[in-house]
Amino acid sequence: MDGASGSRALHAANDLVELLRLTQGTLERVQNEVVGPAYEQADAMARDVQRLRRLAERLQRDIEGYVSREESATVTRGHPLRRAADRRV
Repeated sequence: MDGASGSRALHAANDLVELLRLTQGTLERVQNEVVGPAYEQADAMARDVQRLRRLAERLQRDIEGYVSREESATVTRGHPLRRAADRRV
């Protein structure tokens, strides 16, 4: 994974978490306005979105860790054109 790919993955994960946060807030507003079967449906959806949000937050942390490890490995290995073995004698 290169820097640009890692950045895109992190942005996508952040966008997913934010979208689910907004969705959860919207469902809470719906729950405040309706009763009966509509409330039950919104409540069920809110539970599902909460579960998805927790999964998305876990995915976000996993991606952050992966990108961090890849960046560290790149620094440790050095830039491919700057390794001692790549230099011409």
